[in-house]
Amino acid sequence: MSNTKKELKPAQFKLLFRNLEMITRSGLPLSEGMDILRNTEDDPRERTLLEMLYKAVNAGEPLTYVLRQSGVVPEYACSLVSIGEKTGRLEETFASLADYYGKRDELSQAIRSSVVYPVSMLVMVFVVVAVLLVQVMPVFDHVFRQLGYEMTGVSAALLDAGTVLGQFGFWIVGILFALVLVGLILAATPGGRRFYSALFQDAPITRSLSLNLSAQRFSLAMSSMLSAGLELDDALEYAEKLVEDKRARASVQKIRTVVDGGGSFLTALEASGLYNHRDLALLSVGIKTGADAEALSEVGEQITVATEARLERLVATIEPSLVAIMCILVGLILLSVMLPLMGALTGF
Repeated sequence: MSNTKKELKPAQFKLLFRNLEMITRSGLPLSEGMDILRNTEDDPRERTLLEMLYKAVNAGEPLTYVLRQSGVVPEYACSLVSIGEKTGRLEETFASLADYYGKRDELSQAIRSSVVYPVSMLVMVFVVVAVLLVQVMPVFDHVFRQLGYEMTGVSAALLDAGTVLGQFGFWIVGILFALVLVGLILAATPGGRRFYSALFQDAPITRSLSLNLSAQRFSLAMSSMLSAGLELDDALEYAEKLVEDKRARASVQKIRTVVDGGGSFLTALEASGLYNHRDLALLSVGIKTGADAEALSEVGEQITVATEARLERLVATIEPSLVAIMCILVGLILLSVMLPLMGALTGF
């Protein structure tokens, strides 16, 4: 069955696998646990998945088969669950998957927060300037006319801009609303998501962020798969599919090439260019001491923390910049009319 459905969100996967981990750890039969979960779930897609899992457990079918048939669970997660079922390590597998999706969700929320706030500030700046141009500038124009003067230069240009904005404001808002609507529709389609992903990878501001996100996803995914007992070759194959950034994918392909050629995993990581010196030092110690999964998990966590800190610094820089821009625009608009008005009053 082809996976044509939209996958669940990381937060949903985190909750699902955390609940499954608690069920297996408590010793409660999976059938009873699934029955509890399906009767308390409100989301239609999650409830459908839990219904399928409940029926599969009662029928003695493997969880992996149902997860694949659902079309909302990625192949890599299905493979880990399959290994967990074969090795009797479902609890560890569910815990590893819950941690993986939990860290992905944390970073996704940080990115959304860092985008929403600047956009809100930009909207506020636009509204303030629009109100000044449409509502305030005509008042000053009326005052000038009462004094026997007319606005000239910058003040006249701003008055004209306010007039145009007032006349066509409805259409401007409509066009902006249509663009936002088209953007949301594109985000809901596979082609649109690929377009946004390519834009995110290539834009100068987000290029390095895209690479860091892929490095984080690769590290956490490899940690989960190696912890579950997946062979290195298979883990690399699945991890490559999870990496969206084309530069990071080329690095993962280089890792696979080195490993397939008989090179060590550490040598492959060093040659990939995916990690900085600090991360490579940690990975070197972890791999040499047999704690490669733990080292990869720690590197993924470090990338998460570093990326969140970078986003916080970016937002901290953007906020005063937007406030300063708004103050400058408001000041220029007011000065463009106040200075000529003061001159007119003085001459009068």
